[in-house]
Amino acid sequence: MAILSYLSFRNIQNENYLIQKNFDENRVSLQKELEDALEKEQSKIFQETKTASLFLYELPKSLLEYGNAASFKDVNGIEAIFLYNNGTLVYPDISSKLLAHTDQFSNSKPSPAESALYLAEQDDSHTQEVLFSREMLARNPLLSPNEQAQNILGLVRLAYRNKDYSEALRLLRILETRPKLQGYLHSDLTRSINLLHFDILVKMKKHQEAEDYCLSVLNQFLQEKTIEDIPSTRFFFETAFTQILSFENLKQEKREAFWNLRGNFNRQLSYTEILMHNQELFQNTLHSESSTKTGILFKSDGNVDLIRMSYPMLSGNQVVIAKIDGAAYRNRLVDKLKDVAQRWKNVPFSITDANDSVLLGSIPDSASIISQTTFSTAQSWQLSLYEKDVGEIRKESRHRMFLMYGLLFFSLITVIFGSFFMLRFFIQEHKLLAMKANFLSSVSHELKTPLTSIKMFAEMMARGRVMKVEKVQEYSGLINKEASRLENLIGAILNYTRMEHGTGAFKWEKLDFSVCAKKVFEAVEDIGVEKGLAFKTHFEPNVYVMGDYTALYSLAQNLIENAIKYTNAPGDIEIKVYNEDDRAVFSVIDTGVGIPSSEQKNIFNDFYRVGDEMTRSTKGSGLGLAIVKRVAETHKATISLVSKPGKGSNFTVRFRKVD
Repeated sequence: MAILSYLSFRNIQNENYLIQKNFDENRVSLQKELEDALEKEQSKIFQETKTASLFLYELPKSLLEYGNAASFKDVNGIEAIFLYNNGTLVYPDISSKLLAHTDQFSNSKPSPAESALYLAEQDDSHTQEVLFSREMLARNPLLSPNEQAQNILGLVRLAYRNKDYSEALRLLRILETRPKLQGYLHSDLTRSINLLHFDILVKMKKHQEAEDYCLSVLNQFLQEKTIEDIPSTRFFFETAFTQILSFENLKQEKREAFWNLRGNFNRQLSYTEILMHNQELFQNTLHSESSTKTGILFKSDGNVDLIRMSYPMLSGNQVVIAKIDGAAYRNRLVDKLKDVAQRWKNVPFSITDANDSVLLGSIPDSASIISQTTFSTAQSWQLSLYEKDVGEIRKESRHRMFLMYGLLFFSLITVIFGSFFMLRFFIQEHKLLAMKANFLSSVSHELKTPLTSIKMFAEMMARGRVMKVEKVQEYSGLINKEASRLENLIGAILNYTRMEHGTGAFKWEKLDFSVCAKKVFEAVEDIGVEKGLAFKTHFEPNVYVMGDYTALYSLAQNLIENAIKYTNAPGDIEIKVYNEDDRAVFSVIDTGVGIPSSEQKNIFNDFYRVGDEMTRSTKGSGLGLAIVKRVAETHKATISLVSKPGKGSNFTVRFRKVD
């Protein structure tokens, strides 16, 4: 203990130095762990991107075969992946059709007649007149292709409104199959016509024709040399594929095919749209020389961040350019760094991006920067480590000093209390051993005394020394009395042993406690009467409890016999059994010697006997009330005692009553 105290006080004196040294070590460890965690997570992203690129290399070359392709697993943090081989874009392959997006509308405006007819269409009461006028226009050979296309669109609208789907389909096919009429239609309107055609087939429940039509539009799209409007193209195919997948009669094989086709085609369109808006950045990234040995290059224009992967990360002349999903990429790395930072909460630091936004940690108000490190990420993150505030160091020093003192004080208190409780334990153990020794001595004496009397009287009778009949009867009675005394003592010991085995030794049953207590009283009444005591009893019928008959008999016997044993003549003993609300009550009241209040807390302990003058002429083993307590606890009963020396005692046991 002295050595511990010396070391503790010595350590307290050097706390400031130790805290500063510990802080410096923690700062170095934090920086290293953050760098390692960031590098490890980025390497994981690179590996996942490489695996995804290998999958894309193996996809079918024709989009019409994409139904046989497996589902693609996205990479968390990567928005799009582009594959190049020998400087040529391999995936997405439809990007070769790419044109700058233009809003290509027809230069021709609707004629006054067309405008008037369109306005008249809005009034349902003029439907027939409008239909007649458009049919007449359709027969006019002098109409230009643009005017013919406008008139056919009007007829389609009227047929669709009247649910004449067959006529609407016939007119749509005219627009879709005559190149001269298509000159009026810009790409967005073309896809709208395709979608209307598909929707009418679905409404007519021609599901197979709808599937075939969707695939024919896809085939036509693949044969086109340019892509003029990606959003409208994506909207048509996404809507059509989703509608087909909702068909109830679609076979599982077809469902999987359209599911894969939709996913892969939408991916190609999305990637192509990204490429369309960032062609210059992609070309610069593709032709930039990589200065790293890992084959990884980060490129950014401030809005879009790219990762280029090449040899030795990939084989040969293969190159992968991946567009980073800024939010997902940042969150993935930050989450990994948070796990590290939680272990170093006492080190002030901050991680900021290129816009000086704090991603992790915090910037102290007045602390000076110790060091700054730029992380190798696509978004140029910077790690700043700060000097710890002097006040915080002193505060932490005081805290640790108080903690040291507290631990020292706690150790001293623990030793003191431990010694106290150990001493108390040894004293109690000594008392228990003394009580057991006293018990063995008492039991030996109690067993020996009746055995000696029985042996003496039996031997006298056996040798014929007792000739008179009166003497034989007297000695037989004495032998019977001593045998009963011996039997009671052995019974007490056996009951105590049975209590030691717990509730498993009991046989539970519903019984009337009044009957049990009455039998006990009848068995011992003669002893009390012989002693000159008066009894008053009240055994209320139907006082039912759940318990073990032998154990409850022993409880009643010990309390009644104790009352007889410690009450001198002339004296009174009152025994009552009755119902009280939800309790069954058993009480024994005597006018005996009573029990001092200082002894009352111990009388239920094993082997304990009250050690004053009143017990010296009274035989006993010290187990009677211990048995009473064990039985009561086992039966979930309560025992109360009211006693005064010279006034008598009142023992009351309350059981749970059962109906």
